[in-house]
Amino acid sequence: MKGFCSLNRLLCLTFLFSALYVSGVWAEDIDCLMCHEPLKSQKVVHAAVAMGCPTCHAAIDAKDIPHKKTNNSPKGLSSEAPDLCYGCHDKSLFSKKNVHAALGMGCVTCHNPHSSANAKLLVSEQPGLCLNCHDKAAFGKKVQHPPVSSGMCTSCHNPHSSDNDKLLSGKLPEICFNCHDKSKFGEQYVHPPVKDGMCMMCHNPHSTDAPKLLSSGMPDLCFNCHDKAPFAKKSQHPPVSAGMCGSCHNPHSSKNQKLLHSETPKLCYTCHDKKMTSEKYAHPPAKEGMCGSCHNPHSSDAKGKMLTQDVPGLCFSCHDKGNFSGKKVQHPPVKTGMCTACHNPHSSKANKILLMDMPELCLRCHTTNEFKGRDKHGPFKAGMCNSCHYPHQGDMEKLLIKRPPELCFDCHRDGDFVSRQGHKPVQEGQCYLCHGVHTSKYNNLLKFRDNDVCQQCHDKVFKSEHILSGFGSKGHPISGKNDPKRKGRKFGCVSCHVPHSSDWVRLFRYEANKPFDLCRHCHKEGQF
Repeated sequence: MKGFCSLNRLLCLTFLFSALYVSGVWAEDIDCLMCHEPLKSQKVVHAAVAMGCPTCHAAIDAKDIPHKKTNNSPKGLSSEAPDLCYGCHDKSLFSKKNVHAALGMGCVTCHNPHSSANAKLLVSEQPGLCLNCHDKAAFGKKVQHPPVSSGMCTSCHNPHSSDNDKLLSGKLPEICFNCHDKSKFGEQYVHPPVKDGMCMMCHNPHSTDAPKLLSSGMPDLCFNCHDKAPFAKKSQHPPVSAGMCGSCHNPHSSKNQKLLHSETPKLCYTCHDKKMTSEKYAHPPAKEGMCGSCHNPHSSDAKGKMLTQDVPGLCFSCHDKGNFSGKKVQHPPVKTGMCTACHNPHSSKANKILLMDMPELCLRCHTTNEFKGRDKHGPFKAGMCNSCHYPHQGDMEKLLIKRPPELCFDCHRDGDFVSRQGHKPVQEGQCYLCHGVHTSKYNNLLKFRDNDVCQQCHDKVFKSEHILSGFGSKGHPISGKNDPKRKGRKFGCVSCHVPHSSDWVRLFRYEANKPFDLCRHCHKEGQF
């Protein structure tokens, strides 16, 4: 019985083999999915699967279970990968200048050869697949490139091979322009790294802890190329000290020199008040927007305001130094280089860009009683200090333009001062002995009231009988009564004497060759 069964089984197998042989059906005609159905069950199926398993597994003898191989290739493949894959896939796409190292590990390192739930038959989605080899930390920092955060590694990199570094799918910077607006990088003035397509000199293409995917924070990033010294002097522009290089400069390209966001002074007005340069009288450099002619925009060792050099040296870059130094007398603010003590370096409502009109400007320093009197000298009252004084330097004391009395004759008629007989102080140009040169609390800018002026020098006249001494009288009055010849005025020294000059002896006001000749101008003959 046992032998019969064995014989029967042998006859059945012989019949099956004969049937297969007669019909020409071999391993390739056997439905592999009867056992290997899961290999085709996922969303994306390899096209080769539809072509039949023997397309790749040509050395598998499917009639035996387990299957036998008729060659030494793994899985009974007709040839080993990647040569097997090149039967369908263009080899040139996988053999460019730079080849992904994963290709050396075999195509199935990344792709499922049968079916997959992921596009391109990937064994897992991006970026998880890539992070099997690449360090995740490099892609997970605070600021991530959108393609990285979206797992779009192959939007920039060819996963197989490329003629570009880093397996990039295109050359820099053109690959960046697939997303970034090219026009923003092609203005008249272009940052050299941008011009040379060196985007990654400044930006990390994956992730970073600095804004804008910068490879390091500003200004340290900028100092990789730019010398730090010009930016680290004693006084620093606040945007520089805060590392805000991009607040003034466009890091890519600009219509303006130095890659500025806008031309000066418009750029400066982003922070500084425009009114400082728009008053009636403007300093030419400020008016022309030449801020950099006086100020260093980054840092400076000058004493203040980030000047390119200390004052007055800076001012002498344009103004002739000879007009401010070398003479005998210098105005103290000029001598000490305090130009801005009087002048606004930008603009002013006052002429000569003075901080304020004269004499208010002068009275900021000159505050003595000499300037506080009720009666004011005409030029002083009109603010014409410069009509008598040089504002910077001069060869005369008090910075006078001329020596008195010539200076006084610029306004006062010299004919009143050059008659045949001259008052000694007038002849010596000592006008200031009797008059206050700026103000006085007395009329005619006199330093003292009426006769008190004369008494300063002619004291004896007031201590003895005047004129009529020797005639048995108390003397001629010299004050108190009304002047008979000058209505509305009191009698005094000037009733008989001219204080400046006269054609008559003793500075007599009226014709007289000797003292008693003067009497007849007031007294009738026979009265004395």
